[in-house]
Amino acid sequence: MLTKWMNGLRIGKPKVDLVLDSKGEDPYVLSGIFQLSGSWRKQNIKRLECDLVVVERGMKPVLVEPVTTVLMTRTMEAGGYDEYPFRYELPRNLPLLSEGKSYKLQTRLVYENNAKSFDHDEIVVN
Repeated sequence: MLTKWMNGLRIGKPKVDLVLDSKGEDPYVLSGIFQLSGSWRKQNIKRLECDLVVVERGMKPVLVEPVTTVLMTRTMEAGGYDEYPFRYELPRNLPLLSEGKSYKLQTRLVYENNAKSFDHDEIVVN
């Protein structure tokens, strides 16, 4: 019962963090790593997903395009850590956004019972 309560509060869930490198020569090419960190107990991980979305204050994110999906069947041990490389070329025709809107990379780590952990990284398009 305690585990069910902690899961409801998202305590003890694995975490995902997309760490982007500094901009390189081409500002439309993004690279970095997905960092996966285990929780206090082992978890079965199904997949890692990342999408490019537009976010407007007070609204749900709107999908621009899927970026990547990494299918996996693995167990993240308690306190475990893993990295997956990331590389993505932004569409060259992305329009500039009005005030209050932004582009973000929305990352999801999907594990047992379709529970999810999220990460959001804002992208600046000039």
